[in-house]
Amino acid sequence: MNLYIVEFKHYAPKDSEKGIKGYIVAENDEEVYEFIKSESEMLGETIYNSYADKENDEDEDIDIYDDDNNVIGKETFKERIIGCHGDMNDEYSEVSDLYYGATQYGWTCVIKDITSHDTEGLRYLGILQN
Repeated sequence: MNLYIVEFKHYAPKDSEKGIKGYIVAENDEEVYEFIKSESEMLGETIYNSYADKENDEDEDIDIYDDDNNVIGKETFKERIIGCHGDMNDEYSEVSDLYYGATQYGWTCVIKDITSHDTEGLRYLGILQN
């Protein structure tokens, strides 16, 4: 298991905010993606996103570009987001319809091969919820 930090960027018409949403213990990046996609709660707040909607839009494969800006392949939304470690880390990601604001998420592996003893300590300190 690995310890990941989940971060966010929120964009709104009159302000923006960036910070840490919380920490999660997971086997790999795909598990973190699935956790965020499930719109679970972290620190008492629900993680709202459109990952499931965009993932189900199978006609919308994303072009992969080389350094010379030539299309060299395609990937799915899920592959793209996992590869970038979240939409807030995707240099091509755009936010729109900001009347109510938009939030992007990203994650970073902080510690690899964390032990169950470590996770118990992190839960005791209130860093991990479950």
